[in-house]
Amino acid sequence: MNLSSPKAVLESLFNGPPHGVEVLMFSALAFIVATYVGYPVVLMLFSRIAAKPLRPAVGGSPDTQGGGLPQVTCIVAAHNEGEQLIAKVRNLLDLDYPAERLKVLIADDSSTDGSPARARALNPQRVQVVSNPSRQGKSCALVHAVKASEGDILLMCDTRQRFEAGVARALVRPFADPSVGAVTGCLLLEGTRGPGVYWRYELAIRKMEARVGSMVGVTGAIYAIRRECFPLELPPETLLDDLYVPMRAVLAGWRVVCAEDARAFDVEQGVEREFKRKVRTLTGNYQLVALLPWLLLPWRNPLFWQFAWHKLARLLCPWALALALLCSLVAPGLRPMLIAMLLLGVCALAVLGMLRGERAGRLARLCHTFLALNFAAVLGLWNYLRGDFQVTWNITQQKGPV
Repeated sequence: MNLSSPKAVLESLFNGPPHGVEVLMFSALAFIVATYVGYPVVLMLFSRIAAKPLRPAVGGSPDTQGGGLPQVTCIVAAHNEGEQLIAKVRNLLDLDYPAERLKVLIADDSSTDGSPARARALNPQRVQVVSNPSRQGKSCALVHAVKASEGDILLMCDTRQRFEAGVARALVRPFADPSVGAVTGCLLLEGTRGPGVYWRYELAIRKMEARVGSMVGVTGAIYAIRRECFPLELPPETLLDDLYVPMRAVLAGWRVVCAEDARAFDVEQGVEREFKRKVRTLTGNYQLVALLPWLLLPWRNPLFWQFAWHKLARLLCPWALALALLCSLVAPGLRPMLIAMLLLGVCALAVLGMLRGERAGRLARLCHTFLALNFAAVLGLWNYLRGDFQVTWNITQQKGPV
């Protein structure tokens, strides 16, 4: 192959049919691009030309339901959360919502640090504790709490994230549309490292999904759901209640939408800590398909295409990435060589981002995040096949103020 001149290089790039292995390489790359770029672009177009606005309730303003604010019960899942639980309950009690119509219920998974009782002491009239007799996991704690709740709307949250004062009103507002079953808020990460950038990308996709009809899942740290939509039985092994619960609502004919003005704040975690969380999440994605196999059936799943491209395709991307790299290394010609150099360059930047962290620069941190999240999908499958995952959870301490 004579590449002694620019003309020869161009001819080698653009002339001649691709080799069979080369076709496989480009197909794998096209799948990755379609997953991470094509799907968001299609969503963006549909959100502009085929958006489904919310319908206000007949006889009531968009801020109300049936002419009055509904009763809200804030449910906080907790296990030995310590001061984080105390701060979270204070945050919820201070929300801009009529005090007589907002209560807090702590779904305690057998804490031993006394924090649920201390949190209840802040306001015994408005704070209630429902405890598992033994540690059984978040799903069991939530089910027990929901059964004990009385609110029309359940506001589900975790302990670490701080809510803006107007969160309850913002989350309640879309329920004026009788087709809405669940409403997620927006979790904003304060940071500019790889995980924070990825989360903003993910949040943009969720917002667009909501505008065109319904979201695939919610943000577990901040979402509201009609009490009648929350299943009174959750498989105790469920890892992703914030995906299982809304998809059950979708199957029943409800919409899952986003209240973009309902904001919660958290500190961005490092790639290492985010990696552990992502492995658990992606393990849960495999588990979800086993728990709800109808998700794979287009005629039963109203959100089949969203679910396929948003959730399933990302589980396949690591294998497509490995296939593209392997093909680029064995296929003859300049095009595979350039693709191999590109992919190996991404790997090198990822290693640099892993070793040097903040000092590596944004591009290296993004490459590190991208490959780490794809590797998490591989570990997620391995963990699921081995049954190596736990349904209980450990506290993540806050690193600095939010």
